[in-house]
Amino acid sequence: MDKKKTPVLIPLIIVGGIILYCWTVIIATELLATWRHYLGLVLYLLLLVVLFKNFTYATIGLGVYLLFASFALLAITPSITTNWIRIGPVSTPPIHLLSAGIFITYAILNFNSLVDYYLDYKEGKLAGKKALAANGKAIDDK
Repeated sequence: MDKKKTPVLIPLIIVGGIILYCWTVIIATELLATWRHYLGLVLYLLLLVVLFKNFTYATIGLGVYLLFASFALLAITPSITTNWIRIGPVSTPPIHLLSAGIFITYAILNFNSLVDYYLDYKEGKLAGKKALAANGKAIDDK
């Protein structure tokens, strides 16, 4: 097992276990699956396919997946419960606390990898601009 893959696999396995529990409850009880449950399952399976194709995209995709789950755009648990804080007329957006906790864990474990991906992206973009400048094409320096 590669040391770089372990921090991504930990939240991925946790989410997989929660989704397995979610669908077991949905199938075994009278609870009905909503479109959010189906979306969560389909995107998770898609994320697993991307994991075997391109690990960098899977790392970023897992973050986006957990962010969507945190704001209840998709469901990984049998019941969709959200919490928010209201101070006077101002309130925070509704957040699914379990998904937000897994997202924070993911962000802490993968912070260095995500920064490296971002810096590689910026470096590649800069190298592309330098190549255009070397060919004599006009570029704007942003």
